[in-house]
Amino acid sequence: MKLIYNWILNICTVLFLVIIFATVSGVFFRYIVGTPLVWSDELARFSLVWMIFLGAAVVSFKESHLIVDFIYEYTSPLITTILKAISTLVVFGFLVTLVISSFDLLRVSGFNTSPALDLPLSFWRASVVVGSILMIIAMIYNQFMRVKKWRDTK
Repeated sequence: MKLIYNWILNICTVLFLVIIFATVSGVFFRYIVGTPLVWSDELARFSLVWMIFLGAAVVSFKESHLIVDFIYEYTSPLITTILKAISTLVVFGFLVTLVISSFDLLRVSGFNTSPALDLPLSFWRASVVVGSILMIIAMIYNQFMRVKKWRDTK
């Protein structure tokens, strides 16, 4: 699992560098050279969308998503465990629903292409599916590790 995490993290790093390169080159060519690059904005947006969803998967592997956890300080350990389980199930259900509903969008958007890069729009929207599937994998993996840790302490 560490290998998958590192691959995703490296892809996010490359995408971030692509965003910087596309943005800086777009500004340079528009204001210094006087000939704007038509594709630079689109490439930066494309990379940003993919980086966001892959980055969400990276954060899911580390269980570092932002949460409002002040309520756990005021509840018993049993209630805290129940609330965390409910929260995990709600997020899991949302991600599964997102993946299932996104397949229809992918099918429809494959017929249209982006104006500058001429990429099918399904490549843009596939980031939602890929990122959500990776988050689901991360959640399942983290739950197995949590159960394993719990069993080892008994």
